[in-house]
Amino acid sequence: MGSLQGFTFIPMLTKNDPRRRDGNKRDFDRAKEFGRPGTKNEELIEFLKPYIDKEIDGDKRDFTEIEKYFKLKGFKIRIYKGHEYFNNRIRGDYFKNIPEGFLHKSLVFVDPDIGLEIQNSKEKHLLRSEVKYLYDRMDEDSILMIYQHFPREDHKEYLSRRSNELRSKQMICQYISDNEIIFFLLTKRDELKRQIGGIINRYKKDYPNRIRLPGDKR
Repeated sequence: MGSLQGFTFIPMLTKNDPRRRDGNKRDFDRAKEFGRPGTKNEELIEFLKPYIDKEIDGDKRDFTEIEKYFKLKGFKIRIYKGHEYFNNRIRGDYFKNIPEGFLHKSLVFVDPDIGLEIQNSKEKHLLRSEVKYLYDRMDEDSILMIYQHFPREDHKEYLSRRSNELRSKQMICQYISDNEIIFFLLTKRDELKRQIGGIINRYKKDYPNRIRLPGDKR
């Protein structure tokens, strides 16, 4: 899209919990067999393999290595490195210290471990107030993209509830889902929303049995 000039990655990286296996799904062959989204991007897969297989300090892999891939493709990428680990104590400063330039003419990807706020939110969740804060700060040429892991509830009902919740805050909201994870996409202009809609519809053609969009009945 012409309005975007870069990609901003805002990780909410938390300390590794050995009791959980979040992020350990890295069987590329199995993912390809089941037609998981992204498996047709052979170039990206080959780039990621050595980094994903490499284990440092137990199971700590350096996500900032993805910067090399974007630069090779000619994309401007900015990775926010406010703190080594995200936690509730530093929430306020973490988001306030994001430079203004990171939120201008950018696809701004926020990556909490689990997703949006719940009743008893932890450091693995992004609060509603933080979504609104970032949305208000970004310019009209930017897109705010939020990672969400599906909870154990009816997927259709969850998507409807969360989408309406975001729209109730006067945010233009779309989503794309593969029934395991969701990406919520927030914009300030209807024209940008239409452009995003066209892009994710084209993406669905590559993964017709996996990608779910607003209006799908399944």
